[in-house]
Amino acid sequence: MIKIESKPDATGTVRVTLAGRMNGNSLGELRRAIDRARRQRARRVLLDLGEITLADRASIDFLVQQSRDEVELINCPPYIQPWIAGER
Repeated sequence: MIKIESKPDATGTVRVTLAGRMNGNSLGELRRAIDRARRQRARRVLLDLGEITLADRASIDFLVQQSRDEVELINCPPYIQPWIAGER
């Protein structure tokens, strides 16, 4: 199960914070959170991965695609970084 929390700030950045296990079943909810951030006219969308405890292949593919679509990945856990870098 994944927890998703969005926080806009005064600079036009929306931080979408994730916590828990990320899998293919949670990607629809995450996609909707990112879309909501974009509709808020956010200048930047940050995806904070600092609290992710587990991610499957579908999730990594999703994160790579989001990074290509100008979503900035921050606080990426060390075990996920090489996996994402290998897919870019």
